[in-house]
Amino acid sequence: MKRIISTLTVAASIAALSASAVVAGQPAGASGHGAAVSEAVANAVETLTGQARGAAISAMAKTHGARISALAKAQGAEAAAAGKAKGAAAAAAGQAKGAEAAAASANASTASEPGRIKAADAVAAGQAQQP
Repeated sequence: MKRIISTLTVAASIAALSASAVVAGQPAGASGHGAAVSEAVANAVETLTGQARGAAISAMAKTHGARISALAKAQGAEAAAAGKAKGAAAAAAGQAKGAEAAAASANASTASEPGRIKAADAVAAGQAQQP
């Protein structure tokens, strides 16, 4: 920030000096050399002012870019944490569902056991129902 202010101060002082040189005009008896000098000073001021403006814009863009980058990193970290939490919750739900299904399967196989025995006995006795 100090660099921007010092650059702008230098540019403003050069502009003020060149303006005073232009306002002063040519002394009596000058052969036109003053006009060339005034033009050269004006060109120098434009160049320096442009450089100072460019430096100020560059510094502002750099600061803005750093802020945007930091914000994007924070948002990315937040999204990653939310994704991990969602994944862990889904994994826990899947494990619970799997355990529940395994328990239901175990209960179903023991519950159907009498039916299978009865059917096997009926087949053995020749009483199987024909469709």
